[in-house]
Amino acid sequence: MTRILSILILTFGSVFGQEIKSDFEISGNLKVLFGKELLTPSEASIELLPNHKISDLDSLGNFKFTNLKSGIYELRVLDYHFEPELFHLDITDKSIIKYDLVIDANCEISKEVAESDIKKGQPKLILIGGIAPVIGFDDSKFADKYGVLYYDYGCTPPPMECVYQYNHIIFDYLDKKFDKKWRKEVREDVIGLK
Repeated sequence: MTRILSILILTFGSVFGQEIKSDFEISGNLKVLFGKELLTPSEASIELLPNHKISDLDSLGNFKFTNLKSGIYELRVLDYHFEPELFHLDITDKSIIKYDLVIDANCEISKEVAESDIKKGQPKLILIGGIAPVIGFDDSKFADKYGVLYYDYGCTPPPMECVYQYNHIIFDYLDKKFDKKWRKEVREDVIGLK
């Protein structure tokens, strides 16, 4: 009887005495496709679900979530889409490290779009204003003189890197066509100029 009791204590003690390990981590790197370029974004946040933890990226695009238990998790990259893509992960017995995320920013404006706009004779300089766009008296003078319109996305702009790419192609175009004199007349709020 004592022997059976000892076996039962050892069996149940080892089964019920086990702790759920809670020192796992999920870490990795984020790259974003802006137009045709795969880049480390200057800014982005990654959310871990269901915990709703947020990790900001370091300058190399790395992220890390620590002190996790085994279980099912989802990652989503904030800042690029209204409905971010979910990446499903399952931690069973070890951490998930070097998990690389690649997303497409789906740039509606990019280097390629800028080059196309120049060829069509419809280049724009992109602004990001607020709820109400600001139109200056000199805007039409600038447009007539240099053949470039201002386009204000207001408070719902595309990703900033997309805007930089587009505007830099237009800056190069204007520099080649008009030297740098246009820079003295352009609006100061054009994205990426300064």
